[in-house]
Amino acid sequence: MKAIYSIIFLLLLSLTSCTEIIDIDLPTAEPRLVVEANLDFERNPVSDTIMPAYVKLSLTTDYFNPEIPPVNNAVVWVEDPTGTKYPFLELEKTGIYYSTEIEKPTDGAVFKLHIEYDNDIYEAKEQYIASPEILEITQKREKYFDKDYYVLRVYYQDTPRVNENLNYYYLYYHYEKKAPQPRVVSNEYSIGNRMESLYIVDEDAKPGEKVEIELAQISRNYYDFAMSFFDAISNGGGPFQVPSGRIIGNVKNITTPEKEALGYFRIIEKQKTIHTIFEQPKP
Repeated sequence: MKAIYSIIFLLLLSLTSCTEIIDIDLPTAEPRLVVEANLDFERNPVSDTIMPAYVKLSLTTDYFNPEIPPVNNAVVWVEDPTGTKYPFLELEKTGIYYSTEIEKPTDGAVFKLHIEYDNDIYEAKEQYIASPEILEITQKREKYFDKDYYVLRVYYQDTPRVNENLNYYYLYYHYEKKAPQPRVVSNEYSIGNRMESLYIVDEDAKPGEKVEIELAQISRNYYDFAMSFFDAISNGGGPFQVPSGRIIGNVKNITTPEKEALGYFRIIEKQKTIHTIFEQPKP
């Protein structure tokens, strides 16, 4: 009987013992500049007002740090094909720089982004490519895995370009109850034909709800960057996970090449439209 009491005592002692917290000193890499530079022009602008262009600058930080450090007081400008430089002003210490002076360029125009920060100069070049028009958006109710969905199909015409083997496109879908879904595609199997992009809306979608849709033609470099970025996100991207591959952007450190920047400088002509879901019978 004494042995039984001894065993019970040891069990209670193990359950009530304190848990020791061990702090592991994880190595932290040197912060690197992160660039999100988008010069997005409307294909069918609603007015002659020049749309603001934005460049967002931040620094990499620890995985568990909830705050992303903004980059303040950088020198940012964009140069057009004629050599004209457009300075960007920072918006209230947010790390977001903007300009309302850049007019919509002609197809094939090459722009240069210039950033000066922390005694380093960063530059990037990108070509503006005119985008096709959205020809049609269809909606159909279809069954997938024994559930009914509203399915949207977006159609646009692919036009072969001189000195280019393939065309590349960026599509963006945002149903109001789901996270945005960007994607990039090529015309590898539809050269010169009518292109189709399919989007399956959430199964709980109701008539009257809206889906935001954007379409733009993009460069091969931006296509490769986006594919690598989406692949990294889909593979988890946890703090202890090995990256699926390097995500190489087009922003280069001219002063210190080994101190690479992250991110991309893009120029697109996008067409934006809103599709309102309407009632359809179940399949």
